[in-house]
Amino acid sequence: MLFLKSVNKSLWEQKIETIMRKSYFYFILILILSPFLCYAQVMGQTDIHLNNSIEKINTTPVSIRFQNSLEINNNGGHLQGIQYLNHNQNDYYVLSGSSDTYSYYSIVKTGKMNLVISTNRILDKPFKHAGGFQIYHTLMAIGVEDNDAKNKSKVFIFQIDDPEKPPKEPLAVIDRSGDAKRATAGCVGIITILENVLVVVGDWDTKHLDFYSIDQNELDQDGATLELVYTIDSRKMDKSGWIDEDWLSYQNINFLKDTSGNLFLAGMTSGDKGENVLDLFEVESEDLSSFKLKKVYSKSFEGNKKTKFRWGAGIHVFDDKQIKVFSCGENIQNTSIIHIYR
Repeated sequence: MLFLKSVNKSLWEQKIETIMRKSYFYFILILILSPFLCYAQVMGQTDIHLNNSIEKINTTPVSIRFQNSLEINNNGGHLQGIQYLNHNQNDYYVLSGSSDTYSYYSIVKTGKMNLVISTNRILDKPFKHAGGFQIYHTLMAIGVEDNDAKNKSKVFIFQIDDPEKPPKEPLAVIDRSGDAKRATAGCVGIITILENVLVVVGDWDTKHLDFYSIDQNELDQDGATLELVYTIDSRKMDKSGWIDEDWLSYQNINFLKDTSGNLFLAGMTSGDKGENVLDLFEVESEDLSSFKLKKVYSKSFEGNKKTKFRWGAGIHVFDDKQIKVFSCGENIQNTSIIHIYR
């Protein structure tokens, strides 16, 4: 009897050891595979919550009026993009613009009075055209181009810690030059994913998308350089599995992520009939070194004469997962309007 008890105890101990060895094996396996599992999220299937959130957005906007008393050049250009920013429980809107002498972005603070609190020159002529842009958390990526020669542009990466104290210097600059229309930067998107800052730049009429990347830890270092990692030619894209084959001349392109961490690109512009269009593309990538787009959704918003996606638009995902789309007028006047689709 004592012998049997001894044997039973030994067998029990062996089972415990086997379970512990298996648990340790799986723990090590998860540690090894976790980076790859994260990358796999980038190329996951469309999250139904993202489509549902956009589908629920009212196509008739609400209006915000804002005042301006600052000097601004409205000749030879127009507003190009609009982004939302929250700081210290205050709401701000940032608008990019072009003119015949300089490129700029203006910041509107909302409150008892909605007011332009600053207009910030980026570069003077020939880089007088600031295009569509994006703000992600505190990072703003905005392109300025020579829209006459159309053969050179610069993409600035700014960090806006406080909208009431706009940064004087960028964290990094992407210099682009080459053939006419190919080296422009009419629309730009930015996002952080895994440990990288990912920037996408659309050239003239968004014929090409150039993807740039940098490690987040390197972005605030002197001499930070974003690497061109991939280019998509819209005229050669594989459109199998798309909901339709339309690829438009997008005024603004913005990155966004769904609740599962999958990456998407929203393209916004105005159609031939004056309607405002938002096209949604799933971004497929295994290691952020190559990219493929799949069009998964499209939505039209009511067109009007006060604001147009063709002048400037932007999309923002709020902390509560609500999505809002913004559009602006042609220029900043003494009194101007922002339209919010929510």
